[in-house]
Amino acid sequence: MLETILRKYLLIFAIATGGIVFTLFHNVPALAPLKPAAYFVGDKMLPVFIFTMLYLSFCKVNLKDMRPRMWHVVLYTLTFASTLALSLAIRWCDSPTAKILLEGAVICVICPPAAAAGVIAGHIGGNESSVVTGVLIGNLLASACIPGLFPLFTSKMGGTFFQEFLLLAGHVFPVIVLPLILAFATKLFLKRLHHFITTTLHDASFYIWGVTLSVVAGRSFNVIVNSPEPATVIWALAGIGLVITAFNFAVGKIVGQFCGQRISAGQAYGQRNGVFGLWISLTFLDPAAAIAQGCYILWQNCMNSWQIWHRERYLERCRKAGIEPYVE
Repeated sequence: MLETILRKYLLIFAIATGGIVFTLFHNVPALAPLKPAAYFVGDKMLPVFIFTMLYLSFCKVNLKDMRPRMWHVVLYTLTFASTLALSLAIRWCDSPTAKILLEGAVICVICPPAAAAGVIAGHIGGNESSVVTGVLIGNLLASACIPGLFPLFTSKMGGTFFQEFLLLAGHVFPVIVLPLILAFATKLFLKRLHHFITTTLHDASFYIWGVTLSVVAGRSFNVIVNSPEPATVIWALAGIGLVITAFNFAVGKIVGQFCGQRISAGQAYGQRNGVFGLWISLTFLDPAAAIAQGCYILWQNCMNSWQIWHRERYLERCRKAGIEPYVE
């Protein structure tokens, strides 16, 4: 009973925990001596959490199922077209406020899929292998589009296309590729360990993601609360994040429905790498654009929490009816 409740509400609990911890550090001066420890967890331990989570998740990936599918082509063509349109709109925009809002939108659109999307997809009946393929394609596209299109409207990218591409790829691909290679090596050469991970530890990656999300949520609240922008701009950016979150999940599920992978496509296209998006916003765009991405992190995980809650109720109904649940 306790495990079922935890599975249903883990992500909401993680977001709330991140918000509470941030609020305490932000408002209670007595906690100031503990801030170095908090920064250590956020800066040093977060990559360890993500690497471990992905390694455990990738151990369940089937290499034969990682072939590209039509929904990959359709969705990431849409991503490129949307990013190009928004980049041109920002270039021709004369209003500083409108430019901030458009930059908030473009980072939510081009931000690559989260490496953890497969973790959630596997938890709600999706195909983790297909999602991992989408994650690889989406990160490659982002690494090419950002240095290729962002110079249209920002002067903060000083290097050549190849230099900026390597900089961006160096931030995302080691986190994805290294645990993937290690997982495949475990599957080939350490079969007992692989069996132990896929049976006894099959849900461990989900709970590690809960811990990771607490840290990421705390970062998001920090970006939003410490922004110098007026309340109207902050609310507008939060609204942009909400609209694009809903759009990405909905379009992903619609396109995936025609390709027989509604859950997988929706998750790969809707769940984005928020930490990478925040870094891009603060490095190459107006820092206020990070508010939209920070809110996107919160909105997408509210969506993830609802999907998990809905999936658990669906599984309960299937168990009572004695039928097999839908799995991709």
